[in-house]
Amino acid sequence: MTENMGDATQEAFDAEIVGNELDLRKADLLNDINNRQPNSAEIWYGHSILTSTLFPASPPKPGVDFVAKSNGTLEYLLEAGVDSNRQRKFPYGKYPRLLMAWMAKQIRAAGKTKTATVDPSTHTITIPSIYKLCDEMGLSQGGRTSHDVQEQLRLLLACRISVRRSTGFAGRSIDDIVYLPLVKAVRNVNDKNDAGYSGAIFELTEEVYNRLARESAPFDTRASSYLLNGRSVLPYDVYVWLTGSMKELKHDLPISWEWLHERFGDTIGTLKNFKAGFRRAVEKVRQVYPSVNVDFDKNGIVLHPSPTAISARPSKAEKWLSED
Repeated sequence: MTENMGDATQEAFDAEIVGNELDLRKADLLNDINNRQPNSAEIWYGHSILTSTLFPASPPKPGVDFVAKSNGTLEYLLEAGVDSNRQRKFPYGKYPRLLMAWMAKQIRAAGKTKTATVDPSTHTITIPSIYKLCDEMGLSQGGRTSHDVQEQLRLLLACRISVRRSTGFAGRSIDDIVYLPLVKAVRNVNDKNDAGYSGAIFELTEEVYNRLARESAPFDTRASSYLLNGRSVLPYDVYVWLTGSMKELKHDLPISWEWLHERFGDTIGTLKNFKAGFRRAVEKVRQVYPSVNVDFDKNGIVLHPSPTAISARPSKAEKWLSED
């Protein structure tokens, strides 16, 4: 028994050391964010729906046919597709978010110029290996991470996104629907011995390609690393939404708790629990985005005009899109 107690004590001691090391890394990262502007490689681009909340935080329950998110008169719908393994599952969690933001970064950095990753003339994206992708996304290259990233990439490329615009006038309503398979064509290259050496080549649909190029707002990947360092994706989603909202905000904007719950609260059942979780998420966002100016009241949150999380710099994509 004494030996077992000694083993347990050592395990607890080791766990405490690991925990302290993680806390120090988080503190160092937060200090770096607040004392240094991001370099060009650390600036990625996020869309408040396409690179965040459209993807469920956890796997939807069996029988769920689609996930929907509204943005004004637009409604985005996500449907699980049949992937190369003949599975119908939703992409979920942090990896689809990072993958979509990574694509937006590559597209905007390329502009009209063909790179090793992007061919703008065909809207083709090339991922030579999952290891390289993980490295560029700031993830470890461990076997489990590589496996999970590869699986979520496969599910992401198989899914279908639809955009519905609802308009109308007295006595009538009009629904326009654009169906957006994420890709026109995809080739998965699987390494059976090591998932990390697997890769993919895929052609994005023009609509998705252009939305990622035109409608995404810049954010700091150091902040996303800090905010995703936990079980919840909510702080990251709130961060992307807030910095994107501030891009064009000229007047105070009140947002109701009901709207916030619909947008961000898929996995949080009651409004009461959601309010507490959302407040915690905003406080965490403030640690990496101290210039954001928001207030809470009994009805929800009020956004006040604020700088974006990082100063916007015109990318190559923005320059050539403005010329078209």
